[in-house]
Amino acid sequence: MRFDFKEKSPKQGCHLALRLPEIVSHILSYLAIPYHYDDTNKTKIYQLIHPCLFVNPLWHDCATRLIWRSVTFEDSKLEYEAFLRFASIVSNNSNMATKAPTDLTSSASAAGLAIAAPKISSLFGDKKFLNTIQKLSHLQKDIRQEQHLQLQQFYYENDLSEDPFFLQYKHIDRTTSQSTPIYRQSYTFSHHSQYRNALRSIALRKIKDKTINEPLQQISYYAHKLEKLDIYICDHLADISVQSFITNNNHSLTYLSLAGCNRITDDAVLSVAKNCPNLEHLDLRACGLISDVSIESIAINCSNLHHLNVGRVRDRERITMQSISLIAKKTKVAVLGLAGCDMTDECLISLAKCRGRGLERISVNNCYRITNKSVQAYVKYCPNLSVFEMKECHWIDDWSSVAELVQRKVLLTLCDQQNRACAEWARRRGRVMEVKAPVK
Repeated sequence: MRFDFKEKSPKQGCHLALRLPEIVSHILSYLAIPYHYDDTNKTKIYQLIHPCLFVNPLWHDCATRLIWRSVTFEDSKLEYEAFLRFASIVSNNSNMATKAPTDLTSSASAAGLAIAAPKISSLFGDKKFLNTIQKLSHLQKDIRQEQHLQLQQFYYENDLSEDPFFLQYKHIDRTTSQSTPIYRQSYTFSHHSQYRNALRSIALRKIKDKTINEPLQQISYYAHKLEKLDIYICDHLADISVQSFITNNNHSLTYLSLAGCNRITDDAVLSVAKNCPNLEHLDLRACGLISDVSIESIAINCSNLHHLNVGRVRDRERITMQSISLIAKKTKVAVLGLAGCDMTDECLISLAKCRGRGLERISVNNCYRITNKSVQAYVKYCPNLSVFEMKECHWIDDWSSVAELVQRKVLLTLCDQQNRACAEWARRRGRVMEVKAPVK
């Protein structure tokens, strides 16, 4: 995809709308956004938008921001190698990419290839796509030989020297003349700063490699505008990697998920509380070393918190009323996961009263100390509740309160024993009670 640099009259120049980054970005977003949530068409994100990197500097910059905005790496050797290449590009450290293809090292190609999307393996396994990329790489080399002449002609013909949005590009110099821009005879396409500024979301899934922390820390030094960090069941993730992201972030992080990363301790979460005042989503499921100490600090410092999950299968005594009562009083929590924690009726009733209409979902699976008093409190104080998970809570047998929740179309999670008892209660009263569980 290239502009034809033929002679044009001034009236045939580029329309002003196509000189504005906001408009070009919006147009190009239709090549990528529709496929972000479609697992069967992930490769189309790059197949369609990658050629836009070669149109002109404006299109390159807009496409780069879309490509680099959100990256995900899955649990395979191929994707871990892609993760290392990604780290090497972000940090500008070639030693990090031990197996990066030599014919894809130009920064324009890197923008499209040194990142991953679920599943990156399907992207790299697509021969048609790889052939396209190789052709584009060779095309870029040919373009560079005479690029400064073509760009000079293109900008002059389209009168882009008068457009203030373009004056910020480093490869353009202006003289006192308003009509004739002077272009540097040699410039590179190194856009590391642009790539870093575009990065908003990083996700890693089930990566088991013990060396995960070094590349993560290299990335963290430059991910100043990161809004979302999602690291799922990465067994070797260490506190220091999370702390590095937090301390180098300009208070922009709103979403942090470390679910299943069982080496994470209170030290990392205390750093989050101190440096992430805008945090809205915190998922610490199966992080058994997390305790009331750090969750209290989150409650005090992160008042915008909307989602908190500290569910666990062991170390239940570490999360108690001490921290959850503060979460109820000081945050805007609407979704709360407490499965397996040491919860009492007193704590859950206080939570229901404090959050009231604001509470939407709660999980108290395996919180074996709670009784009918808790269920009754949520029936009374939480009219907007949509999900109530209470599996294995065997002190609960007030099925009339449960029936009230069912009538409100609240989704419930019950164990087999609870389901049988509930059905028997309804049968004896000549009723049919259809309990629906939330979709996982």
